[in-house]
Amino acid sequence: MVTMRFLRLAAIVLCVVLYGYSAVLPEKGQVHSVSVGLDKPLSIVWPCEVSVVGEMGEKGLRIGANIGRGWRGEAGGEASYKFYIPAEGRYHAWAFCLWFDECANAIFAKIDQMDKAILGNDPVYKQWHWARGFDVELTRGTHTLVLSNHSDHIAVQKILFTNSASVTPEGCSVVFSDIFYDGFDGCDRGNFMDWQIVGGQWSVSNPETQVCYIENALVGKSMDEGMIIYSKDDWSGYAVNLVTKMEGKEDSNGSAGVCFGVKDSGEYHQLSWRTAEGSATARMEISRQKGGSREVLKAFDVPWESSRWHQVGVRLSERKIVAAVDDARPVEAAVNYTVRGGIGLRLEGKVQAYFDDIHVRAIQ
Repeated sequence: MVTMRFLRLAAIVLCVVLYGYSAVLPEKGQVHSVSVGLDKPLSIVWPCEVSVVGEMGEKGLRIGANIGRGWRGEAGGEASYKFYIPAEGRYHAWAFCLWFDECANAIFAKIDQMDKAILGNDPVYKQWHWARGFDVELTRGTHTLVLSNHSDHIAVQKILFTNSASVTPEGCSVVFSDIFYDGFDGCDRGNFMDWQIVGGQWSVSNPETQVCYIENALVGKSMDEGMIIYSKDDWSGYAVNLVTKMEGKEDSNGSAGVCFGVKDSGEYHQLSWRTAEGSATARMEISRQKGGSREVLKAFDVPWESSRWHQVGVRLSERKIVAAVDDARPVEAAVNYTVRGGIGLRLEGKVQAYFDDIHVRAIQ
Protein backbone atom coordinates (compact mmCIF):
# COMPACT_ATOMS: atom_id res chain seq x y z
CA MET A 1 0.00 0.00 0.00
CA VAL A 2 2.80 2.38 0.90
CA THR A 3 4.61 1.49 -2.32
CA MET A 4 1.56 2.17 -4.55
CA ARG A 5 0.90 5.49 -2.80
CA PHE A 6 4.53 6.48 -3.30
CA LEU A 7 4.36 5.59 -7.01
CA ARG A 8 1.23 7.69 -7.53
CA LEU A 9 2.89 10.63 -5.77
CA ALA A 10 6.03 10.16 -7.84
CA ALA A 11 3.97 10.21 -11.05
CA ILE A 12 2.40 13.53 -10.10
CA VAL A 13 5.77 15.02 -9.17
CA LEU A 14 7.17 13.82 -12.50
CA CYS A 15 4.26 15.56 -14.23
CA VAL A 16 5.11 18.82 -12.50
CA VAL A 17 8.79 18.58 -13.41
CA LEU A 18 8.41 17.56 -17.05
CA TYR A 19 5.21 19.20 -18.16
CA GLY A 20 4.28 21.98 -15.75
CA TYR A 21 1.11 21.78 -13.71
CA SER A 22 -0.99 24.15 -11.63
CA ALA A 23 -4.30 23.95 -9.80
CA VAL A 24 -6.40 26.63 -8.16
CA LEU A 25 -9.64 26.40 -6.18
CA PRO A 26 -12.14 29.00 -7.35
CA GLU A 27 -15.73 29.08 -6.13
CA LYS A 28 -16.99 26.96 -9.03
CA GLY A 29 -14.52 24.11 -8.64
CA GLN A 30 -10.93 23.10 -9.13
CA VAL A 31 -9.11 24.35 -12.22
CA HIS A 32 -6.31 22.20 -13.62
CA SER A 33 -3.78 23.51 -16.15
CA VAL A 34 -1.10 21.31 -17.72
CA SER A 35 1.65 22.87 -19.83
CA VAL A 36 3.63 20.74 -22.31
CA GLY A 37 7.01 22.19 -23.28
CA LEU A 38 7.98 21.26 -26.83
CA ASP A 39 11.77 21.47 -26.58
CA LYS A 40 12.23 17.82 -25.47
CA PRO A 41 10.17 15.44 -27.62
CA LEU A 42 10.19 11.70 -26.98
CA SER A 43 10.68 11.21 -30.72
CA ILE A 44 10.91 13.54 -33.69
CA VAL A 45 10.86 13.13 -37.47
CA TRP A 46 12.01 15.80 -39.94
CA PRO A 47 10.90 18.38 -41.06
CA CYS A 48 9.86 18.87 -37.43
CA GLU A 49 12.92 19.98 -35.47
CA VAL A 50 13.84 21.47 -32.11
CA SER A 51 15.47 24.86 -32.48
CA VAL A 52 15.90 28.24 -30.81
CA VAL A 53 12.66 29.98 -31.72
CA GLY A 54 11.88 32.46 -28.93
CA GLU A 55 12.85 36.10 -28.68
CA MET A 56 14.86 35.36 -25.51
CA GLY A 57 16.53 32.23 -26.84
CA GLU A 58 13.78 29.80 -25.86
CA LYS A 59 13.72 26.48 -27.67
CA GLY A 60 10.63 25.01 -29.27
CA LEU A 61 9.28 22.99 -32.16
CA ARG A 62 9.90 24.40 -35.63
CA ILE A 63 9.11 23.55 -39.23
CA GLY A 64 11.21 25.52 -41.69
CA ALA A 65 10.04 27.47 -44.73
CA ASN A 66 9.47 25.90 -48.16
CA ILE A 67 9.68 22.34 -46.84
CA GLY A 68 6.23 21.05 -47.73
CA ARG A 69 2.58 21.46 -46.97
CA GLY A 70 1.28 18.77 -44.65
CA TRP A 71 -2.33 19.63 -45.40
CA ARG A 72 -1.66 18.40 -48.94
CA GLY A 73 0.19 15.33 -47.77
CA GLU A 74 3.58 16.77 -48.67
CA ALA A 75 6.59 16.34 -46.36
CA GLY A 76 5.19 14.62 -43.27
CA GLY A 77 7.18 14.79 -40.05
CA GLU A 78 6.03 14.67 -36.42
CA ALA A 79 7.10 15.06 -32.81
CA SER A 80 5.63 13.12 -29.87
CA TYR A 81 5.26 14.06 -26.19
CA LYS A 82 3.79 12.63 -22.98
CA PHE A 83 1.67 14.59 -20.51
CA TYR A 84 -0.28 13.78 -17.37
CA ILE A 85 -3.88 14.81 -16.70
CA PRO A 86 -4.68 14.98 -12.95
CA ALA A 87 -8.48 14.83 -13.21
CA GLU A 88 -10.91 13.52 -15.80
CA GLY A 89 -12.90 16.13 -17.74
CA ARG A 90 -13.16 18.39 -20.75
CA TYR A 91 -9.94 20.30 -21.48
CA HIS A 92 -9.31 23.26 -23.76
CA ALA A 93 -6.13 23.18 -25.83
CA TRP A 94 -3.98 26.29 -26.33
CA ALA A 95 -0.83 26.79 -28.41
CA PHE A 96 1.92 29.37 -27.77
CA CYS A 97 2.83 29.88 -31.38
CA LEU A 98 4.36 32.01 -34.13
CA TRP A 99 2.68 32.09 -37.53
CA PHE A 100 4.12 34.00 -40.47
CA ASP A 101 1.20 34.45 -42.88
CA GLU A 102 -2.15 33.04 -44.02
CA CYS A 103 -0.41 30.02 -45.55
CA ALA A 104 1.71 29.29 -42.47
CA ASN A 105 -0.60 29.41 -39.46
CA ALA A 106 -1.44 25.93 -38.17
CA ILE A 107 -0.17 22.58 -36.95
CA PHE A 108 -1.86 19.18 -36.63
CA ALA A 109 -2.33 17.75 -33.10
CA LYS A 110 -3.30 14.16 -32.29
CA ILE A 111 -3.98 12.86 -28.76
CA ASP A 112 -3.72 9.13 -28.12
CA GLN A 113 -5.85 7.29 -30.72
CA MET A 114 -8.15 10.23 -31.48
CA ASP A 115 -8.37 11.83 -34.90
CA LYS A 116 -5.87 14.59 -35.52
CA ALA A 117 -7.19 18.13 -35.21
CA ILE A 118 -5.95 21.55 -36.33
CA LEU A 119 -4.33 23.95 -33.87
CA GLY A 120 -4.26 27.44 -35.32
CA ASN A 121 -5.83 28.84 -38.49
CA ASP A 122 -6.14 32.10 -36.53
CA PRO A 123 -5.38 35.52 -38.09
CA VAL A 124 -2.48 36.63 -35.85
CA TYR A 125 0.84 36.78 -37.72
CA LYS A 126 4.52 37.57 -37.08
CA GLN A 127 4.20 37.76 -33.30
CA TRP A 128 4.22 35.21 -30.51
CA HIS A 129 0.73 34.67 -29.15
CA TRP A 130 -1.54 32.17 -27.42
CA ALA A 131 -4.15 30.71 -29.76
CA ARG A 132 -7.08 28.73 -28.41
CA GLY A 133 -7.63 25.40 -30.14
CA PHE A 134 -9.98 22.45 -29.84
CA ASP A 135 -11.74 20.97 -26.80
CA VAL A 136 -11.14 17.35 -25.82
CA GLU A 137 -12.39 14.87 -23.22
CA LEU A 138 -9.42 13.43 -21.29
CA THR A 139 -9.26 10.76 -18.61
CA ARG A 140 -6.98 10.99 -15.61
CA GLY A 141 -3.54 9.62 -16.39
CA THR A 142 -0.76 9.82 -18.96
CA HIS A 143 -1.53 10.71 -22.58
CA THR A 144 0.43 10.98 -25.83
CA LEU A 145 0.48 14.15 -27.91
CA VAL A 146 1.73 14.00 -31.50
CA LEU A 147 2.26 17.25 -33.41
CA SER A 148 2.69 17.00 -37.18
CA ASN A 149 3.13 19.13 -40.26
CA HIS A 150 0.11 21.10 -41.40
CA SER A 151 1.91 24.25 -42.56
CA ASP A 152 5.59 24.91 -43.11
CA HIS A 153 7.38 27.98 -41.68
CA ILE A 154 5.84 27.83 -38.18
CA ALA A 155 7.10 27.62 -34.59
CA VAL A 156 5.41 26.50 -31.35
CA GLN A 157 6.87 26.68 -27.83
CA LYS A 158 4.15 25.22 -25.60
CA ILE A 159 0.82 23.43 -25.61
CA LEU A 160 -1.48 24.09 -22.65
CA PHE A 161 -4.47 22.01 -21.51
CA THR A 162 -6.89 23.58 -19.03
CA ASN A 163 -10.30 22.42 -17.82
CA SER A 164 -11.60 25.98 -17.39
CA ALA A 165 -13.28 27.86 -20.23
CA SER A 166 -12.57 31.17 -18.48
CA VAL A 167 -8.82 30.68 -17.91
CA THR A 168 -6.47 32.24 -20.45
CA PRO A 169 -2.71 31.62 -20.49
CA GLU A 170 -0.34 34.10 -18.92
CA GLY A 171 2.99 35.37 -20.18
CA CYS A 172 2.02 36.94 -23.49
CA SER A 173 0.28 40.20 -24.30
CA VAL A 174 -1.42 38.75 -27.40
CA VAL A 175 -4.14 36.15 -26.85
CA PHE A 176 -6.47 34.90 -29.59
CA SER A 177 -9.18 33.36 -27.42
CA ASP A 178 -12.01 32.51 -29.80
CA ILE A 179 -13.59 29.10 -29.25
CA PHE A 180 -13.75 28.88 -33.03
CA TYR A 181 -12.68 31.10 -35.92
CA ASP A 182 -12.98 30.73 -39.66
CA GLY A 183 -11.93 33.39 -42.14
CA PHE A 184 -11.73 30.75 -44.92
CA ASP A 185 -8.19 31.91 -45.66
CA GLY A 186 -4.89 30.10 -45.74
CA CYS A 187 -3.75 27.51 -48.22
CA ASP A 188 -6.35 24.97 -47.08
CA ARG A 189 -9.24 27.49 -47.06
CA GLY A 190 -9.40 27.74 -43.27
CA ASN A 191 -11.60 25.15 -41.57
CA PHE A 192 -13.87 24.68 -44.58
CA MET A 193 -13.33 20.92 -44.81
CA ASP A 194 -14.63 20.50 -41.24
CA TRP A 195 -18.04 21.99 -42.09
CA GLN A 196 -20.88 19.63 -43.00
CA ILE A 197 -22.86 20.56 -46.12
CA VAL A 198 -26.52 19.65 -45.67
CA GLY A 199 -27.95 21.28 -48.79
CA GLY A 200 -27.21 23.85 -51.47
CA GLN A 201 -23.85 24.70 -53.01
CA TRP A 202 -21.07 25.97 -50.73
CA SER A 203 -17.57 26.92 -51.77
CA VAL A 204 -14.65 29.16 -50.83
CA SER A 205 -13.52 31.66 -53.45
CA ASN A 206 -10.01 30.66 -54.50
CA PRO A 207 -8.68 32.46 -57.57
CA GLU A 208 -6.46 30.09 -59.52
CA THR A 209 -3.91 32.85 -60.04
CA GLN A 210 -3.14 32.85 -56.31
CA VAL A 211 -0.75 30.33 -54.82
CA CYS A 212 -2.44 30.82 -51.45
CA TYR A 213 -6.11 31.43 -50.77
CA ILE A 214 -6.07 34.85 -49.13
CA GLU A 215 -8.93 37.23 -48.39
CA ASN A 216 -11.56 34.59 -49.12
CA ALA A 217 -15.21 34.32 -48.24
CA LEU A 218 -17.62 31.42 -48.03
CA VAL A 219 -20.13 31.52 -50.90
CA GLY A 220 -23.51 29.85 -50.51
CA LYS A 221 -25.96 29.27 -53.37
CA SER A 222 -29.45 27.87 -53.06
CA MET A 223 -32.23 27.06 -55.52
CA ASP A 224 -34.63 26.12 -52.73
CA GLU A 225 -32.84 25.54 -49.42
CA GLY A 226 -29.19 25.40 -48.41
CA MET A 227 -27.46 24.72 -45.11
CA ILE A 228 -23.96 24.12 -43.79
CA ILE A 229 -23.18 23.34 -40.14
CA TYR A 230 -20.24 23.11 -37.75
CA SER A 231 -21.70 20.79 -35.15
CA LYS A 232 -20.64 20.94 -31.48
CA ASP A 233 -23.35 19.62 -29.15
CA ASP A 234 -21.71 20.89 -25.97
CA TRP A 235 -21.17 24.57 -26.85
CA SER A 236 -23.12 26.94 -24.61
CA GLY A 237 -22.69 30.45 -23.22
CA TYR A 238 -21.14 31.82 -26.40
CA ALA A 239 -21.48 34.61 -28.93
CA VAL A 240 -21.21 34.13 -32.68
CA ASN A 241 -20.34 37.05 -34.95
CA LEU A 242 -19.75 37.27 -38.71
CA VAL A 243 -19.89 39.54 -41.72
CA THR A 244 -22.28 38.81 -44.57
CA LYS A 245 -23.86 40.18 -47.71
CA MET A 246 -26.56 38.88 -50.02
CA GLU A 247 -26.39 39.01 -53.81
CA GLY A 248 -28.22 37.51 -56.72
CA LYS A 249 -31.50 37.29 -54.80
CA GLU A 250 -34.12 36.09 -57.32
CA ASP A 251 -36.76 35.05 -54.78
CA SER A 252 -38.72 37.83 -53.06
CA ASN A 253 -39.16 35.58 -50.04
CA GLY A 254 -35.55 34.38 -50.05
CA SER A 255 -33.51 34.75 -46.88
CA ALA A 256 -30.14 34.03 -45.31
CA GLY A 257 -29.35 33.28 -41.70
CA VAL A 258 -26.84 32.27 -39.06
CA CYS A 259 -27.74 29.20 -37.00
CA PHE A 260 -26.76 28.57 -33.39
CA GLY A 261 -27.53 25.95 -30.77
CA VAL A 262 -27.33 23.45 -33.65
CA LYS A 263 -27.97 19.81 -32.70
CA ASP A 264 -28.39 18.65 -36.29
CA SER A 265 -29.95 19.85 -39.53
CA GLY A 266 -33.46 19.48 -38.05
CA GLU A 267 -32.95 21.08 -34.64
CA TYR A 268 -31.41 24.53 -34.28
CA HIS A 269 -32.03 28.22 -33.61
CA GLN A 270 -31.59 30.86 -36.28
CA LEU A 271 -31.27 34.58 -36.83
CA SER A 272 -32.44 35.16 -40.41
CA TRP A 273 -32.79 38.24 -42.59
CA ARG A 274 -35.00 38.93 -45.59
CA THR A 275 -34.96 42.02 -47.80
CA ALA A 276 -37.48 43.43 -50.25
CA GLU A 277 -36.49 45.03 -53.55
CA GLY A 278 -36.06 48.77 -53.17
CA SER A 279 -36.37 48.61 -49.38
CA ALA A 280 -33.78 50.16 -47.05
CA THR A 281 -34.57 47.69 -44.24
CA ALA A 282 -34.34 43.98 -43.60
CA ARG A 283 -36.83 41.83 -41.74
CA MET A 284 -34.99 39.92 -39.02
CA GLU A 285 -36.38 36.85 -37.24
CA ILE A 286 -35.08 34.88 -34.27
CA SER A 287 -36.60 31.43 -34.53
CA ARG A 288 -36.38 27.87 -33.24
CA GLN A 289 -36.58 24.80 -35.47
CA LYS A 290 -37.45 21.51 -33.76
CA GLY A 291 -39.48 18.41 -34.57
CA GLY A 292 -40.33 19.63 -38.06
CA SER A 293 -41.92 22.87 -36.84
CA ARG A 294 -40.64 26.43 -36.73
CA GLU A 295 -41.39 28.89 -33.92
CA VAL A 296 -40.67 32.59 -34.36
CA LEU A 297 -39.37 33.95 -31.05
CA LYS A 298 -38.88 37.57 -32.16
CA ALA A 299 -39.26 39.62 -35.35
CA PHE A 300 -37.92 43.12 -35.98
CA ASP A 301 -36.63 45.44 -38.72
CA VAL A 302 -33.15 46.96 -39.10
CA PRO A 303 -31.56 49.34 -41.63
CA TRP A 304 -30.07 47.27 -44.45
CA GLU A 305 -28.33 48.15 -47.69
CA SER A 306 -28.32 45.44 -50.34
CA SER A 307 -25.00 44.15 -51.70
CA ARG A 308 -23.08 45.68 -48.78
CA TRP A 309 -21.26 43.76 -46.04
CA HIS A 310 -23.07 43.77 -42.69
CA GLN A 311 -22.00 42.77 -39.18
CA VAL A 312 -24.38 40.21 -37.66
CA GLY A 313 -24.07 38.70 -34.19
CA VAL A 314 -25.92 36.54 -31.67
CA ARG A 315 -25.17 36.35 -27.95
CA LEU A 316 -26.52 33.47 -25.88
CA SER A 317 -26.97 34.92 -22.42
CA GLU A 318 -28.73 33.15 -19.55
CA ARG A 319 -32.34 32.54 -20.62
CA LYS A 320 -32.23 34.96 -23.52
CA ILE A 321 -30.96 35.36 -27.06
CA VAL A 322 -29.55 38.77 -28.00
CA ALA A 323 -29.23 39.69 -31.68
CA ALA A 324 -27.20 42.62 -33.03
CA VAL A 325 -26.92 43.95 -36.58
CA ASP A 326 -24.36 46.64 -37.45
CA ASP A 327 -24.92 49.66 -35.19
CA ALA A 328 -28.62 49.03 -34.57
CA ARG A 329 -29.81 48.57 -31.01
CA PRO A 330 -29.58 44.90 -29.89
CA VAL A 331 -32.85 42.97 -29.68
CA GLU A 332 -33.61 40.30 -27.07
CA ALA A 333 -35.74 37.17 -27.21
CA ALA A 334 -36.49 35.45 -23.90
CA VAL A 335 -36.32 31.65 -23.59
CA ASN A 336 -36.88 29.33 -20.63
CA TYR A 337 -34.06 26.93 -21.49
CA THR A 338 -30.33 26.93 -22.20
CA VAL A 339 -29.38 27.11 -25.88
CA ARG A 340 -26.63 24.58 -26.50
CA GLY A 341 -24.98 23.32 -29.67
CA GLY A 342 -22.91 24.25 -32.70
CA ILE A 343 -23.29 26.85 -35.44
CA GLY A 344 -24.41 26.92 -39.04
CA LEU A 345 -25.47 29.02 -42.00
CA ARG A 346 -28.74 28.65 -43.86
CA LEU A 347 -30.30 29.90 -47.12
CA GLU A 348 -33.94 29.78 -48.12
CA GLY A 349 -35.22 30.33 -51.65
CA LYS A 350 -33.24 31.14 -54.79
CA VAL A 351 -30.47 33.25 -53.29
CA GLN A 352 -26.71 33.69 -53.12
CA ALA A 353 -24.93 34.99 -50.02
CA TYR A 354 -21.38 35.54 -48.75
CA PHE A 355 -20.08 34.91 -45.22
CA ASP A 356 -16.70 35.68 -43.66
CA ASP A 357 -14.78 36.21 -40.39
CA ILE A 358 -16.88 33.87 -38.26
CA HIS A 359 -15.98 34.18 -34.57
CA VAL A 360 -17.36 32.06 -31.72
CA ARG A 361 -16.34 33.45 -28.33
CA ALA A 362 -17.06 32.29 -24.79
CA ILE A 363 -19.03 34.73 -22.63
CA GLN A 364 -19.45 34.84 -18.86
